[in-house]
Amino acid sequence: MTSFESVEGVPVDVFQGLPTNSVPLKIKRNQPRQKKTVDHHKSDSSLGAISKRLKVPRSSVQTIVSKYKCHGTTQPSYRSGRRRVLSPRIECTLVRKVQINPRTTAKDLVKMLEE
Repeated sequence: MTSFESVEGVPVDVFQGLPTNSVPLKIKRNQPRQKKTVDHHKSDSSLGAISKRLKVPRSSVQTIVSKYKCHGTTQPSYRSGRRRVLSPRIECTLVRKVQINPRTTAKDLVKMLEE
């Protein structure tokens, strides 16, 4: 690991800027914060009071509360998007055909799909 000594004499990791003897921080998920926000909202606390108590921006509290009011939950919703044109099975079949004969053209593959 590449490191150098800082002014205080503590070796510092060049890539992270942390002392090499430090323990990496765990990234907390938003779920406990959202649950606490909803719990405080249910106990009739104002948005400003909730944001001060949890030390998060008021806009974040407002977003969490409005999502809870609208959907009844803070779980992420299903993300819509374009449906896949080919099923995984057909896709594997096409890949296998191309692996067998790499010079297969796109027109040939479309003809195979139509059959």
